[in-house]
Amino acid sequence: MPAYAQTPQLPPPLSTNLPHDVYLEVEVNGQRTSMIAQFRELNGHLAAKGKDLDSIGIALDRLGIADTAEVQLDSIAGLRYTYDAARQTVSLEIPDNLRKPYTFNTRAQARTPPATSSRGLLINYDAYAQSSTDAQLAIWSEERYFDPTGVFSNTGIMYLYRNDRRYTRYDTSWSISDPVALDTKQFGDTISSSLAWSRSVRIGGFQWRSNFALRPDLVTFPVPAFAGSAVVPSSVDLYINSVRQYSGNVPSGPFIVNNVPGITGGGQATVITRDALGRTVATSLPLYVDTRLLATGLSSYSFEAGFLRRSYGLDSFDYDPRPAVSGSARYGVNDLLTVEAHTEATSGLYNAGGGALVRLGMAGVVNGSLSASAGRLAGTQASLGYELVEPHLSIDAQTIRAFGNYGDLAARDGTPVPTATDRVTLALPLFASQTFSVSYIGFKFPQAQPSQIGSASYTVNFGNLASLNLSAYKDFKQHDSRGVFLSVSFGLGRNTSVNANVGRQNGQSNYNVNATRPPDYDGGWGWGVQTGDAGAAPYRQAQVQYLGKGGEVTVVGQDINGQGTASLDVTGTVVLMDGSVQPSRRIYDGFALVSTDGVAGIPVLRENRVIGVTDSGGHFLVPDLNSYQHNQVGIDGMRLPADARIDTTSMDLVPQAQSGVLARFGVTRYSAASVILQGPDGKLLPPGAAVHHEESGKDTIVGYDGLTFVEGLQPDNHLVIESGSLHCSVEFAFERPGDASLPIIGPLTCRPTAGKAR
Repeated sequence: MPAYAQTPQLPPPLSTNLPHDVYLEVEVNGQRTSMIAQFRELNGHLAAKGKDLDSIGIALDRLGIADTAEVQLDSIAGLRYTYDAARQTVSLEIPDNLRKPYTFNTRAQARTPPATSSRGLLINYDAYAQSSTDAQLAIWSEERYFDPTGVFSNTGIMYLYRNDRRYTRYDTSWSISDPVALDTKQFGDTISSSLAWSRSVRIGGFQWRSNFALRPDLVTFPVPAFAGSAVVPSSVDLYINSVRQYSGNVPSGPFIVNNVPGITGGGQATVITRDALGRTVATSLPLYVDTRLLATGLSSYSFEAGFLRRSYGLDSFDYDPRPAVSGSARYGVNDLLTVEAHTEATSGLYNAGGGALVRLGMAGVVNGSLSASAGRLAGTQASLGYELVEPHLSIDAQTIRAFGNYGDLAARDGTPVPTATDRVTLALPLFASQTFSVSYIGFKFPQAQPSQIGSASYTVNFGNLASLNLSAYKDFKQHDSRGVFLSVSFGLGRNTSVNANVGRQNGQSNYNVNATRPPDYDGGWGWGVQTGDAGAAPYRQAQVQYLGKGGEVTVVGQDINGQGTASLDVTGTVVLMDGSVQPSRRIYDGFALVSTDGVAGIPVLRENRVIGVTDSGGHFLVPDLNSYQHNQVGIDGMRLPADARIDTTSMDLVPQAQSGVLARFGVTRYSAASVILQGPDGKLLPPGAAVHHEESGKDTIVGYDGLTFVEGLQPDNHLVIESGSLHCSVEFAFERPGDASLPIIGPLTCRPTAGKAR
């Protein structure tokens, strides 16, 4: 056949010689993922970009694959796949070592909104009066101003005795906190930082410190993570020392349980997975948690500069004229090692040292430090300690030795460093409700008699009903210093308890029997009675307490060795905020002032529990919120007046530390009424008739019985109605009722108008 008569040869199909994109449904290890991923196909072989493999769940970091790189699936060792072109699916078989583990946090909390603060002033007070020849009266107070930029606080005590009238200032400071940087800056009186082997001093000046309390959800210590694998989607239960701490669900494949909660010290964690058929797999691992360690990469610090405070509590403005500085730092090198350092300096003294805490696997944590001082007080100090906490054993031992004339800021100011400090405690839980412990404490100051005190204690609990404690001690350096004590406590229910103590100390017998019933949190009465004998001084006491929304009052009567006295203690807070003065029980941290824009008698809820009602000015003070945490506060909208409107009835409040938040529930009053309309013939207008209120521009319709609801009423109102061929209008006057009700007006007769109303 001639060449020109031969049948021309067709090119091969595109899919056999050119790569092209395909979009396939992905299955992983036999499980459908409902995921569509992009691949490149050539002759039945697939390739994909790193970002697509990452979305499927392949661990790119283990394979060294970049997000933008295109990788042949056949080149990934251990991965197998089946490509079904007809069904447009790809089934991947991925071993666990190539998959990204599914991670979940057992301590996960909802993200806390940024903390806020309103502007206001509060005065905490504690007034104590006692009957005596001097007519004693002392008033402790704190004046605290707060706004979004920080908190100013001043504390002190006023003595109003018959022959002694004076005011002694305690602390005055301005503090600013930054939740993002997790630090607090304080100007004024403060207490310097310290470590386990250093001492704090009061200082007036400036302090800059890390503050983890600004993030309550932050776990600052190392916590274990547990890995597992589920063949199919399963439920996961986490048990710590046989107590379930977490329950959740995981997809098929590897998973990691982060931030295991529940214990301090040693214990056992058990992870149990269950599939849809009820098959279980349990994995147990030992764990040890010590909250003194810092998590890997986490650091804390504190720096102070100023002048040492002297005669605290006696003199308001006695400061050492020599400037002083102090600083501490800690850093978590890894989960097993935390290092720390401390330094101090003032005129004639320089002190610096370092230390470390090392976790010995499951065998506990050992700590040690070495520091030195130079100048007028030159010497060294060394410390060594060990702690082990187990479910059936607890050991705590610490020793500190000072050599030469070792000194620090406190020693430079007149309080010498102990030359020896020892502490050893051993606790043995015998059974579920019994504990036996022994301890030894020894210390020695220069030119002072040393103390070496040993003690033993046995405690048994009888459920929640009663407990018994037997203890004894002896000072080995003082022949006659010893004692033995027996105490029994009974819980009688309704917050009432009875306690009895009997003992012998330093050759004298003593006993005490008391019964107490403190006031409930919601307020009310409390009481307490006791009688006893402390050696040669018998005594009796009775007290009555009342806790209200505005504070707490305690009245005490005493008879000591035949001499009777009486005392009165009144504590509380006065808050000036939002143009109102609010008495309250004692406020320690954050609080909220609820405002309903003048509407009185509205119930206020805390965590869905009614805690009070707004006063005549529409205010209610919630005195005990947790700063930098979620606090759910709301009002009962069902108790609002009928003509009231509100956007929300609940708020998530996050106050700054020692500050108040104004929770304004914007209540607006509106003018509205139900109007009965009838046509020119006197018959009620039919349902569905269109109604237009000219003054407000709002539209509505007529319901049954000729009734329509009209909002935005003015003193004079005009309604235009359309109903089929009827076009008519109504005009009427309106005056808001004094009882805040929504009145019914009419019936009103609709007058015909020419043409359409609008």
